[in-house]
Amino acid sequence: MNTFQKIKSELQQTGTVLGGLLLVLFILLTVSGIVLSLFYDPSPESVYQSMVRIMGNSLLAFVRNFHFWAADLFLFVMFMHMTRVALTKPSGRPRRYAWWIGTGMLILIGAEMLLGTFLRGDEESLEAYSHFFIGTTGIVAKYMSLATIATDFFSQHSALFRFFILHAVVVPFTIMGLVVMHGLFAPTFRAILAPWKKISDAAIRGQLTPQPGFWQSPSVRKILWLALIAFGIIVLLALTLPAPLLSQPYGGLEVTKPPWWLLWVVALENWWGLTPIVIAPPVLFAIFAIIPFLTKDKPGADMGVYVYLTTIAIVIALGFYAAVAPQVAHTEMFIQQQQQGQALEQQQEQAMQH
Repeated sequence: MNTFQKIKSELQQTGTVLGGLLLVLFILLTVSGIVLSLFYDPSPESVYQSMVRIMGNSLLAFVRNFHFWAADLFLFVMFMHMTRVALTKPSGRPRRYAWWIGTGMLILIGAEMLLGTFLRGDEESLEAYSHFFIGTTGIVAKYMSLATIATDFFSQHSALFRFFILHAVVVPFTIMGLVVMHGLFAPTFRAILAPWKKISDAAIRGQLTPQPGFWQSPSVRKILWLALIAFGIIVLLALTLPAPLLSQPYGGLEVTKPPWWLLWVVALENWWGLTPIVIAPPVLFAIFAIIPFLTKDKPGADMGVYVYLTTIAIVIALGFYAAVAPQVAHTEMFIQQQQQGQALEQQQEQAMQH
């Protein structure tokens, strides 16, 4: 076995371990989310007070902190898992389908975390929703009039409740469905079930003898150890770094920056205004989608690997830039530009009438 094959073999085993860790984190997020939902009030008048009550109870505050940090770790591990797949090249039909399903999962995970920000009911929540609403009505609706259906649906009194249903029910079940589909195509995911297959085949033949089973699998042991370490890290963060809850929303100002995984978009907003928020994410996911077409199952890096690593490097660099850059009021600037444009149109109409 040459050096490239050894590295690829190690990376493929790493993919099995990271995939298993993602399942464990998903379960932890589901359980902690269910607990929080029992004490969360999605009505606009009471949402912030319910968040204050949750943070005022030491046990519930810990559960919320745990949920927050588990979500961040989940997204980070997802990026690690995708990077591993990109380096081992998603070539061949099964791995190509697994890659595309994984990209769909990444989109849903990002949407799920954004919905979680909406549900907080604080200043950052309002500013995140303002970006969503203005970006959809002011930019997307110019070219796709059907987009107003979504903004109308999520701009009424029950909008917060609808966001809650999406966050707690619709998106998680969809992600779980994609996990199952992903497992049908991902070779490393299927390989972890091999010990079960050996036992079942032996049982059918009536020749079941003691042999290493599922829990003795090296990959499963690594997943369990890594899950235990991840659990300890999340607990430590939950005890020492509370999940953010800013002041009640007061509107009219933009004083917060989004979480780390959205900072790269902020950098583009600082340069070109709100338009990148509806263009940049689809472009990023489109780049991810074409990776399988740029890669071949041959030794050495190819175009797919170079495109993926370059894209990730740019996203990370933009994120660091936005983190240290001065605060810019994107929504205020957009509204002012819209108002100035409308005033100019009115002046032109009046001039034509005279």
